Amino acid sequence: MGSDWPVSTPDPLKEIQVAMTRLPYDEPSQPPFLPGQRLDLDTCLRAFTLGSAFVNHDDDETGSIEPGKLASLAVVGADLFALPAGEVGEAPVVLTLAEGQPVHVGEGISW
Repeated sequence: MGSDWPVSTPDPLKEIQVAMTRLPYDEPSQPPFLPGQRLDLDTCLRAFTLGSAFVNHDDDETGSIEPGKLASLAVVGADLFALPAGEVGEAPVVLTLAEGQPVHVGEGISW
């Protein structure tokens, strides 16, 4: 999942927020663009994980957390399902792994 829509961003959490609200991330007071096309969080997460792996022909190695797959993932320091849609883009990423190796370790995380 991604977007070339001019109000979007390369930040996945902010992109998810835009997909859920259909509002420009940096201008949330604007009217929603095609509000009937809002997606729920589960659909967005599947699109960014399994969906992206599938379209890149990498679903045998990435896209889900299971034995034998590469451990490339981000750990978010908030329960995205508990947040209002308009706050998902502000959730902190506390750990990022690329093929099992840390590439971002947030404060207070021991690795």
